[in-house]
Amino acid sequence: MELFYRVSFQEVVADALSLVEERELSSKHALERVFKRVAGRDRDKARGLAHAYVFEIEKWRAKIDFIINSVLKGSKVEDLDPYLANLLRIGTFEIHFRKVPPAIATDSIIRVVKERFDFSRAKFVNALMHSIEKFDVDKALKKLKERDRIEWLSIRFSHPRWYVEYAIELLGYDEAVRLLLSNNRPQRYYVRANLLKTDVDSLRDYLEENGVRTARTPVPDVLKVLDYKTPVTRLNWYREGKFVIQDLASAYVAHVLAPEPGERVLDLAAAPGSKTFHAAALMENRGEIVAVDYSYDRLMRMREKMKLLGIKNVKLVHADGQSFKDREKFDKIILDAPCSSSGTYRQFPEVKWRFNEEKIKRIISVQRNMLRNAYENLRDGGEMTYSTCSVRIDEDEENVLFAINRAGLELVPYDFSWGDRGFLEVGEKVFRAWTHRHDCNSFFIAKMRKG
Repeated sequence: MELFYRVSFQEVVADALSLVEERELSSKHALERVFKRVAGRDRDKARGLAHAYVFEIEKWRAKIDFIINSVLKGSKVEDLDPYLANLLRIGTFEIHFRKVPPAIATDSIIRVVKERFDFSRAKFVNALMHSIEKFDVDKALKKLKERDRIEWLSIRFSHPRWYVEYAIELLGYDEAVRLLLSNNRPQRYYVRANLLKTDVDSLRDYLEENGVRTARTPVPDVLKVLDYKTPVTRLNWYREGKFVIQDLASAYVAHVLAPEPGERVLDLAAAPGSKTFHAAALMENRGEIVAVDYSYDRLMRMREKMKLLGIKNVKLVHADGQSFKDREKFDKIILDAPCSSSGTYRQFPEVKWRFNEEKIKRIISVQRNMLRNAYENLRDGGEMTYSTCSVRIDEDEENVLFAINRAGLELVPYDFSWGDRGFLEVGEKVFRAWTHRHDCNSFFIAKMRKG
């Protein structure tokens, strides 16, 4: 597939994979950036296919790297030039996952290697691709299972080893396997009615008229998409801001907080804005929401979205949620803390490879600074939600205990209408959703108060 002069489809995918890895962009944003430079007759068709490639390669990266590392003698894929490593991942994915004829897959990769590197590197890659083609994955995995069951699960389901160990410790072996399986299933879409422009019944009727079958959910303004003839993002109501795509558990946060019209609300880590915008709709555009985020670019994207959704009571502030202070205190606070994103593997498979124990320790420190700062910004008697899209107790229940014992907050007993309860001594008073149990992101919510 030719896109424009001397740029092949494989180069486009390799460029996107490199951006995902080096700049820590999402697959979607990496492809947006790459396709700004792409023109040609096949552009739209290529974009859809490129997204599928990047998404699936990130999802199955542990298994793909296992194949490459098994045929590399004395080195690992991580030791190679990063761009060359991504080209090998594309070739391996095509042969073992997409079942592209090996000669075609190899030829496509070799052409790029010759263009980008040199003849000796092309010769090396050619030999490697022939070994990759002949590699018996099932046989190798069977041997691995006998030797190291945790590593086998890690490769078989393509998850970081730390995550597999953590899930087994948390849920037990059988249920951990169900979670791994569920993380690899196709993403479930949910749509939230923008109550500033429509209501959930009207939205459901509209979607049905446009070939989108939906079901009600435990969150009153959210619908579960069961199947569709046209992707919901191509419908007029989406373009007009009458509904947004938002995960079910994420959309529960604003309802648990229950902001009232006329209140002052602070969102300490606002971008990309879904919870901010939801709170604005529940407040009927009355009162004020101060939306703080560390990323100026993401705040600018929020500004565009606010116009589309008809939101008028949000003030955007470029600041650090660990230290932001306002002259007046707030009635309510949303703290959807930056986290390991270990509950979002089905939606964003690239985040699986971004965190290790050291990085998670650093992010827990940020979460705790933000909890302390939330306390400082809250009026006496004011309430807040603390939420993460993480499965980890140290980012969730342990942080709630920190907020109670060290930051001065108290836990509000809340009657959660769905989901599971959590762990430790606060377990019965907090909310957890699990991908394999609730068909959404694994998620954590606690409601707290400043006494």
